[in-house]
Amino acid sequence: MKTLIVRFAPDGKPQLRQVPDSALLTGGRPLFLGENDTEATFTVMPAVRISRLGLAISRRFAARYYDAATLVALRIPAVGATPSETDLVADSALTVGAWMPVPEDRIWNIECPDGTATRWQVADNFERAIEAVSERSTFKTGDILALADFSTCFTAPRDSRPEWALNSAATLHFKIK
Repeated sequence: MKTLIVRFAPDGKPQLRQVPDSALLTGGRPLFLGENDTEATFTVMPAVRISRLGLAISRRFAARYYDAATLVALRIPAVGATPSETDLVADSALTVGAWMPVPEDRIWNIECPDGTATRWQVADNFERAIEAVSERSTFKTGDILALADFSTCFTAPRDSRPEWALNSAATLHFKIK
């Protein structure tokens, strides 16, 4: 299984970052901060789970290749910072939320822990990313594809339990210790 974070450059070319399985935090497990850390900053992104094997997938068929949606939280050094390669491989670097059916209306309503809400129409972007990535890489069942172009930042203190909802369903939550 691979986990890819895709961001499209201004020229339209995809920029890929791969997160190793050892850096994933799943199942609502707690995120442990370092001794001197009092808070953690995250960028939260939409993600889909790949449901079938595929290579060289056309954009018009790409929607057939994912079956579930979630939110993922990538721990970053500070709001507005771009994660370095070492940030992507750290333990618990990427927290994966609970999987749910892909929103039928193709609109993702994200509710953040601070009460703000964001509305993303991301489906076409997932299909564009699947097409671009599958030109050179085979997707396998269970792979995770996240879109960095649609993200929101959030900082949470130690001993808090931030929770994000996708279309009113609590999807991503974990305790910060």
